[in-house]
Formats: sequence, structure tokens, C-alpha cells
Amino acid sequence: MSEPMTASDKDAQTAEEQERGYWLYVPGEGAGKWEEFRTAGIMALNWDRIGDPTSYPNEEAVIEALEAGYGDWGGRPTGAAGMIRDITRTMRPGDVVYARRSPTEIIGRGIVRSQFRYDGARPAYRCVRDIEWTYVGSWPLEQRIGRLMLQRLTENTKYTPDQLNALIGIEDSHSPSSVDERSGNNDLDEADEHYTSADFLDEVFLRPEDLEQMLGLLRRKKNLILQGAPGTGKTFAAKRLAYALMGQTDDSRVEVVQFHQSTAYEDVVVGLRPTVEGGFAAAEGVFARFCRRAAADPGRDYVFIIDEINRANISKAFGELLMLIEAEHRGETLRLPVSGELLSVPKRLHIIGMMNTADRGLALIDYALRRRFAFFEMRPALDHPGFLRHVEAVGSARLEALVDVVRRLNQRIAEDEALGPGFQIGHSYLCLPAAGPENPVGTDADVTSVVRYELEPLVREYWFDNPAAMDESIHELESVLV
Repeated sequence: MSEPMTASDKDAQTAEEQERGYWLYVPGEGAGKWEEFRTAGIMALNWDRIGDPTSYPNEEAVIEALEAGYGDWGGRPTGAAGMIRDITRTMRPGDVVYARRSPTEIIGRGIVRSQFRYDGARPAYRCVRDIEWTYVGSWPLEQRIGRLMLQRLTENTKYTPDQLNALIGIEDSHSPSSVDERSGNNDLDEADEHYTSADFLDEVFLRPEDLEQMLGLLRRKKNLILQGAPGTGKTFAAKRLAYALMGQTDDSRVEVVQFHQSTAYEDVVVGLRPTVEGGFAAAEGVFARFCRRAAADPGRDYVFIIDEINRANISKAFGELLMLIEAEHRGETLRLPVSGELLSVPKRLHIIGMMNTADRGLALIDYALRRRFAFFEMRPALDHPGFLRHVEAVGSARLEALVDVVRRLNQRIAEDEALGPGFQIGHSYLCLPAAGPENPVGTDADVTSVVRYELEPLVREYWFDNPAAMDESIHELESVLV
């Protein structure tokens, strides 16, 4: 349990709140760029006729460039120059941005995650900041903010952060670090809880030395693949391993994706995407955006989880970042060819991949990737004390009999020259709930369903070319249903 906050802590927190900026922003005319910007994780302004605004020596030069580029303003364009000053210099990573569609509607809330950049590869709206849009919806304002709301970007001076956060449903805005900034989640959960090694071992059927080994590999190698047969709990364990590494159940620092045969460089790193104007613009992929998010928070661990990592062509998907994910090259920068932007993979960003060793249709991981990842074998935990306690708690003689049959089948699978240990049946198939209000059908019915519709089809596929072994195995499975 954490220590009570002292007076000095409160003073420091108050100072942090006072320094944090709160901004009101319209994503394009009539919020017409909202979907594009929200998906890309950015905010952008469209003063493109003056080029890179940071190339001018002072604000007066910016005003002159605006007058030359946009004609008669009916006065000096000091308001536009102020917006440019704000997005280029005044804003800081960690500031809060409220996106609005009209003077009476908020449509999103996000956190600034990067310094300013001028993206010349974009067809328009080239003044860019990366934003982690954490709340998306529609929240009406009870009163108009007035003239300031007519600008595309302004520092919020009419509403307090408390008022805007309460409108969206965020409580306790006095403590920015405690706010649940989870993408796409409009519901405030409880504050992130501590997550210890004991918590991991209570949930995952692994030994303490296994957890110690995995955490050590992640900290040294940065990249870890959990490989194993179906049902060994790879996906379940991966997220909890991330929590154990971070010491918290903080989903805002975990990104989960699933690779497939069509996963490409454009999805992972950067690619050209169509714009509403009919052109194309460089848009960063999910991993590049996650790298920038982690880079803006260098003091904490971030975890990128890839399910079915070997379903994609990994070398093509990561491209030049295949070098940067290597532990020895963390923190180094490369320029992305498509966008021209510099990118690095932070030292405290960790990658956990999951790989099914029983899928015959998948290509093997190439040696270049193997050198960058450590591999941990996830095995069936049919004899793990935690699993045995679970089976006993369920209290089903049929389930206990099925566990014994699966043990014998796994021995036969491991000794089969055409299969081997990588095809054994995992314990997840057998983690059934006890009969009760949430499971009115009952455990025996669940066991029958698992045997008939999960394990028997799997056995038929394993021994499709060995009818004798197939029939013997199915007969053993059916025996528990008698």
C-alpha cells in the first residue's frame, strides 16, 4: 500500500497541475478531419502556405508570411500567429487537448505525446503533434464559450479542467496521473492497481523460476516470444507478464495486436493513406505510434503484444525497424522513408509475441528475427499445483478423468515422430467453470462439449494419416463420457 501524500507532495502536485496546459481544438473545418486525426493519433493545423513555421526567426516574421500567403485579413493576423506559436512552442507533451465540433459540443479528449513537427509529406494540415486520444464521444456544453471557441486552437480560459472532465465523466482531475487515459474507454475504472509476481503466479500456471526467467529475458533482450502448443495459455500469460514487468495493471501502457497473412509495413510502421481531399498522406502504423507514446514517457515500461506473430512476414512488416528493435540499437533513430520522420524504439518498450507451434501452415521464424528475440516454451500445465487445485475445486469426476486421458494423449503426441511436444494439448481446454448460477448447464455438459467439439476434431487433424492412432485416441476421449 502506498504511503499517504505529504504536504510537500501536494504542493508539487499543485505545481504540476498549474504547469499542465489545457487546450480547445477544432480538427479541421467543422471538425471534418476528426476521424482521420483520431485514427492517426494526431492533431494538425492547416497554415500550409507559409511552409514550416519554425523556420521563421520570430512571430513578426510569421505574421508577415501569413499576410503574404493569405491576402487581406482586414487587420493583422495576430490570432492565427498565436495559434501557430501555441502548437509549435507553447504546447508540451502531457498537455490535455479537448476536441470540439461546435461551440457547444466536445467530441474527444487526448494527451499531447510529441513535440511539434512539420510534416511536408502530408498534402495538407502539415503542422502536427501526436495525440493519444483517450476519450471519444459527444458531450454537449451547457454554455457557449464565445469568441474563443471560433478559433481552431486556443488555450482553455472559460471552462475549468474540472468542468470539462466532469462533462466527459473523468473524476478527480486534480490528479492528472491518476486519470484513466485508456484509448476508446469512456468509463473511468478504478485507479491502476499494483501487480506483483505473486499476483502473476496466482493467475498463470507457471513456476516462480519461470516468471523470473521471463522477466529477466524481457529486461535484457527487450523482445520475447512465448511459443507453445494450442491451449497452453500464451495469450493469457502475455498480458499478465506485461503487468508483472510494469508492476501495475495499467492497460494504457500495453498495446495488443494480432498479426495475419495480410499484415504489412503500412499497418505496423508507416504507409500512404487516402485523404478526404482525394490525395494520399503518410500515416504511421500502430507500432510507430506506440513507440512515440513510450518515448514521451521515458521513465516507465511499455509493452507491445503481438498475437500470432509468425502469421505475418515479420521482416516486411517491421522493415527498417527490425534493426531498431534489437536491444543493442534501442534509442537509435532512423528516418522513415515514406514519411521522412525520425523514429526510435525506446529502451523501455518491450515486445512480447505469441507463436503457435502446432500450426502446420505457418512459416518458421527467420534467423534474423530469432537473433532479436528470446524464446520461452509454454508447456501444458496438467500437473501444476494451481491447475490441480482448480480441477479439484470444480468437483467433477468426469473432468478429472478427462485430465488423465489428456495426459496419456500428450505422451503419445510427444513420442510421435510426425508430431512432437509442440503439438501437445494445453491445459486451457480443461479450465472449465464449476456448475453454478453463471454456468447453469453444469460441468459434465461442458466436458462433453470440449471432448466432442474441441478435442476430437483436433485429434482427427493430428492423425489424419494414421487412422489407427486416430481411432484409439478418440476412443479414449469418448471413454470419459460413459
